[in-house]
Amino acid sequence: MSELIQIKSENSAVLSKLQKQFNSSIQKINNLKNLAVFIKQEVEQIQIKISTDILPLEQKLIAIQIKEIIHLDSLYQENYFKKRDNETLSAMIFERANSYIGRFPSEELSAIFSRHNDGVSYEELVNQVNNDTSETIKDSFSSMFGMEFDEDIDLSDPEKFQAYFDQQIDADNADYETRKANKTKSAKQQEREEKKRQDEKNLNRTSRQIYMELVKQFHPDREKDELEKEKKTLLMHRITEAYEKDDLFDLLRLRLDLMGTDFEHSKNDNLKYYVKLLKQQIVELENEIAELQSFGQTSFFGPSLYERFGSDSYQTLETKFKKEVAAIKKAIKESEKQLPFYRDYTQVKYLIDSYRQEQKYKNRRGFDLNDVLGRM
Repeated sequence: MSELIQIKSENSAVLSKLQKQFNSSIQKINNLKNLAVFIKQEVEQIQIKISTDILPLEQKLIAIQIKEIIHLDSLYQENYFKKRDNETLSAMIFERANSYIGRFPSEELSAIFSRHNDGVSYEELVNQVNNDTSETIKDSFSSMFGMEFDEDIDLSDPEKFQAYFDQQIDADNADYETRKANKTKSAKQQEREEKKRQDEKNLNRTSRQIYMELVKQFHPDREKDELEKEKKTLLMHRITEAYEKDDLFDLLRLRLDLMGTDFEHSKNDNLKYYVKLLKQQIVELENEIAELQSFGQTSFFGPSLYERFGSDSYQTLETKFKKEVAAIKKAIKESEKQLPFYRDYTQVKYLIDSYRQEQKYKNRRGFDLNDVLGRM
C-alpha cells in the first residue's frame, strides 16, 4: 500500500495552518476513498444477493398473494354475500389488485382490476392519472417559476419532464447571463470576477504542473527498453487517468511514490492551491458516496437498498440478508397455510368485517403521513 502523503515535523505545533489543512485534507480524502471502495463492493454484493437470494423468494410470495386475490374475486362473482359486504369485498379486491398489477401484470389480474374499477382498465386509469399529473405540474410550475408550457407538451413521464424543465432553465440562465454581460459592472464586481478567474487559472495550473512533471519523467515514447516501455505505458495510463479526473490526491501520491517530494518546503502559494484542490475533491467524494448510498432508493422518503442491506455498526451485510431471507421464508410458509381460507366464506366474511373497521378508523383519523410513507 502506498505511503499516505503527509507533511511531517518532529513537533506538530511547528506546522503552519496551511500545512495542517493539507494534512487533514489528505487524511480525509484517504478515508473517503476507502469508504467509497467499500460501499461499491457492498453494492455489487447486494445486487448479486438480491438477484439470487431475495427475488426468487419474493416472486414466490407474490404468486401466493395474487392467488389470494383470485380466490376472493371468485367468491365475489358467486354473489354469496349481502350487497354491503360484497361492495366492501370489491373495494378490498381492488386495493390488493392495484398494488400488484403495475409490477406483475397478467390477463387474469387485469380482468379482476377492471371488474372492481367500474370497467375501467388499468391502462386507462394510468393514462388518466398521467394526464391529470401533467396538468397539475404545468399549473404548479407556471405559478412557482413563471414557466410557460406548450399546450401539447407531455410531462407525464418523469424523464420527459426533467428534460423539458432543464431546457427551460438553461434558456432562462442564458438569457440572464446575456443581460448580466450587457449590464455595466462596478469596480468591485470586476475585481471579484478577476480574482475568481485568476484562482481558477492557478488551480488548473497547479494540477497541470504536477501532471507535466510526471509526464516528462515517465512518458513511454522516450524509453528504448521494451520492458520498461511497457511498464511506463501502464504508469502513464494511471497518471493521465488521475489528471483527467482532477484527482489531485492520486497525482500527489503518484508523484510521491515515483519521484519523492519535499512538501515541508513547498511554497505557500503552491500549498494554498493544493489545499483548495483537495477541498474540492473532498466535496466531490462526499457527493459520490451519497449517490452510492442511495442505491435502490425508489422514493425520497423511502430507504435505499444500501441502507436496508449494507453493513453498519450493528450488523454485517451477510447477517442482514440472512434475516431477510428467513423473514420471507416465514411469510411464504404462513401465506401457504392461510391460502385455503380465502376460499372459505366464513373466513372471508371475517376479512370483510376487519377491512371495514380499518377503513372506518382511517376515516376518523384523517390524513396521516405514515400511511403515505408506508406505501413507498
